[in-house]
Amino acid sequence: MFVEVGKEGRIVLPKDIRDRNNIEEKTRIIVRERKGEIILTPVKKYREPTNALLGSLPLEEPLDEPKELARRHVREKALERLDSCDS
Repeated sequence: MFVEVGKEGRIVLPKDIRDRNNIEEKTRIIVRERKGEIILTPVKKYREPTNALLGSLPLEEPLDEPKELARRHVREKALERLDSCDS
């Protein structure tokens, strides 16, 4: 299958490929280059990203508030970065 590179380097993915890969307007795609090949990988969208991660890591004990734990973690990392900027 061939597609043509258009103005400003744009390509149009064939409809059957877009349909099979759930690619719609505004879908983000990761573009990588490897050994002379260009690889396009659609980024999955989640309605509730926090819930999509639920269960992806083994836990020693169950969490009652996974969102609060995630917020706390992000807050701590942001503060660490701010502290390192002050140094």
